Amino acid sequence: MRHPAQQSGVALITVLLVTAVATVIASEVVNRLYFDIQRNAAQLQQAQAYQYALGGEALIRQLLHEDLADNRFDHEQDRWANLKPSYQFDQGLLNIKVIDLNSRLNLNNLVNATGDRNKVSYEQFKRLFAELGMNSQQLDTLADWLDEDSLPNGAGRDDSYYLALEAPYRTANQPITHLSELTLIDGWKLEHLERLAPYITALPEKTRINVNTAPAEVLATLSDKLDSQKVQRLVSSRQGQGFDSTENFISHDQLAGIKIDPSLIAVSSEYFLVYVESSFAESRVRLQSLLHRSSKGEITLVSRDRNSRFLWPKE
Repeated sequence: MRHPAQQSGVALITVLLVTAVATVIASEVVNRLYFDIQRNAAQLQQAQAYQYALGGEALIRQLLHEDLADNRFDHEQDRWANLKPSYQFDQGLLNIKVIDLNSRLNLNNLVNATGDRNKVSYEQFKRLFAELGMNSQQLDTLADWLDEDSLPNGAGRDDSYYLALEAPYRTANQPITHLSELTLIDGWKLEHLERLAPYITALPEKTRINVNTAPAEVLATLSDKLDSQKVQRLVSSRQGQGFDSTENFISHDQLAGIKIDPSLIAVSSEYFLVYVESSFAESRVRLQSLLHRSSKGEITLVSRDRNSRFLWPKE
């Protein structure tokens, strides 16, 4: 039989153990509750930042719609091209930049409707490659990636080459959907993509160059007789309202004696890439949206990328 003092000691130890266990459990419950509250707060902040980003996209939609109602041509003085550096909200900040993709050469123009190489577009890209000091053989491998046949043309590559690689794959034999696809093509590296990025795009249909927004390097691809001085004068002469028709552009004195194919150019744009970076409290969201504007002013979302690693376009 135990002594009463021993029984009291056992009871005290039992109470202490129960208290310790209860304290650990209570502490764990409090910690989990704290982390749940923090997580929910972060999710709410992220959701609010995303809504701000969607609001930035909606703003551009409205501006593009109103712009078409104002006039039928697009230029560098339009409201969508001259946004404020930033928009501040309650605990939030919004940065927006719009890129006119009709100011760039469309990679998918390299192949015509029948799936064959488009010679006119090929010559344009050839001039751009020469201007940027790039090897024209890369253009052949690009064209073979796009065309519908399985036979290499010129210095191009096709299935027989790619299937022999250590990690084999086939050529696309269809339009490119994203510029990153270029790094799959033989001879193409990331530095080539970065060099070309300000002058090229990949759009789902054949497009024309907007002569009011295209950089000098893209305008120079319209003819092999266009030197840098003529192109710079063309760029300078469009300051203000730009050209209101392709006829006015073609009849410019800097183009005297130079034949420009009217089917290659336009003074309005259909495709726009919208970069939106929004923040709310401690959360940040980056959004990249491709918008299409029809001739009636209808704005359609072609794609939306929420990848936070995309690069903000450089000036």
